[in-house]
Amino acid sequence: MRLRKLVAAAVPLPALLGLAVAVPAAAASEPLVALADNAAPLINSARTGDVAADRPITAALSLKLHNQQALEKFLADVQNPASAQYHRFLNPAQFNARFGPTQADVDKAVSFLGKSGLTGIEVSGNRQAITFTGSAAQLESAFRTRIGTYHDQVSGRDFFANDAVPAVPSSVSDVVGGVVGLDDHAVRTHSAKPLAQQPNVVKAVTPPVLKTAYGTSGLSATGSGVNVGFVEFDGYQKSNITKYDSTYGLSAGSVTTVGVSGANYDSSPGGGQIEVELDIEVVHALAAAADDYVYEAPNSSAGELAMYQKIASDATVDVVSISWGACEAAEGSSAAKSVSSAIATGTAEGISYFAAAGDDGTTDCYRQTGSTAKGVDFPASSPNVSGVGGTKLTVTSSNGYSSEATWNDGNSGGSTGGGISTVFTAPSWQSSQSTTYRKVPDVAADASPTSGYYIYSAGTWETVGGTSGATPLWAAFAALQNQVHGGALGNLNPKFYSIGNGSSYGTGFHDVTTGSNTLHGTTGFSAGTGYDQVTGWGSFKGSGLSGLLG
Repeated sequence: MRLRKLVAAAVPLPALLGLAVAVPAAAASEPLVALADNAAPLINSARTGDVAADRPITAALSLKLHNQQALEKFLADVQNPASAQYHRFLNPAQFNARFGPTQADVDKAVSFLGKSGLTGIEVSGNRQAITFTGSAAQLESAFRTRIGTYHDQVSGRDFFANDAVPAVPSSVSDVVGGVVGLDDHAVRTHSAKPLAQQPNVVKAVTPPVLKTAYGTSGLSATGSGVNVGFVEFDGYQKSNITKYDSTYGLSAGSVTTVGVSGANYDSSPGGGQIEVELDIEVVHALAAAADDYVYEAPNSSAGELAMYQKIASDATVDVVSISWGACEAAEGSSAAKSVSSAIATGTAEGISYFAAAGDDGTTDCYRQTGSTAKGVDFPASSPNVSGVGGTKLTVTSSNGYSSEATWNDGNSGGSTGGGISTVFTAPSWQSSQSTTYRKVPDVAADASPTSGYYIYSAGTWETVGGTSGATPLWAAFAALQNQVHGGALGNLNPKFYSIGNGSSYGTGFHDVTTGSNTLHGTTGFSAGTGYDQVTGWGSFKGSGLSGLLG
């Protein structure tokens, strides 16, 4: 993971704009530095006008971390069994002291925002992000770019975005890494897919099926003493969770909502309710005794960044399940790198992150923009996240593992995501895959709606699929491993790839070797022996993989 880079040379105002923007007199003569990664994702879009000058917009600054090279080394050493730093994770205060922005950095950025007339300024607990609100005119003035309205000609969606690369005065460019929220192009979506009436249902999975098929029945762990976090942009009803738990006799831990930036959807959940309840209930299927923390934030770039920063600064959870994302092209480079920086912080503190690889095959932008170009889902593509792909699980009459194939139910049914990132370079542990950029997914589990998760949501039983079902399953397995191994595990990818490349691969993983994620007429990748960009290393063999993670 790398922080975004600033253009080194000062950029004259006319080169940035081409349109008149009011600039505060005090800053008018100060050289500007362009935030190069903040170009808005305007592919296939036509400008339709100007955003109303008085429209309120909430955005956020991402501040630069210090000692980036040392941080990269620490993240490698803390997962290297041969290092004296192995699993010696940091607490937030230690991270801030070694790598975080200083209070002087924050003061400089806050002063800039205040002088620009922006209000509602809120600094994250780890000082890495500053959320603020202003009118469109104020943001245009502060960041030296017009904000226009756009129409995506493929998806038909309307959105607003900065017309040009934004810039900040040179006096604050040394602390500001990027600004997110000058566009609302990306809408984080979930991939929970209720089962349509289909004749080829294999067998819906319940807690007894999952524990037997994936081999966790032999583990003494229940998730007790472990905290699991959920990234959500909608709410849930506890009564539905209770119904699921009581039906299967699960002794569940507590479920607590953590509101971020004023969000709390639980009194009136929306269309994403099925996703939130799927996430919680699947974790309960394997690790019911874990305590759950459901983070809920506004579905915006600023809300997303604030949520990931809060998870890291709270340092409450050990494992995080992420079923909401956006394709990299829609997310934008600055937003992706800002969030990835927050995730790296949590990883240094010992948090393990798992994220859905998406449900549109190798064309991850299809659902959001209508594009059939190859793309992968974020945050699954972040190097400090284990991206989770999808399979179709078949079990025996006694719920034992029979087989798995790549989940691909065609254009109408969806397929596991996978491919190559265009934002993040390949981490060292992925070097054996001969790639310059990060490949996803890393692992996989059941995701086809035809072998889907039987859950209770919004007062009814549903069979639900999608990689957003596979993801909390892996998070639940990680929660069990936190208990088994007596502490935090952090980024598990280095261990997964070490096992996958070694002689113990078959002990820890079910290798999925059939199928592809070709979808929407775009040729994808094919499953095969060992690692592939369809199901990664495959699904876990509970007891076997547990014995290899120590």
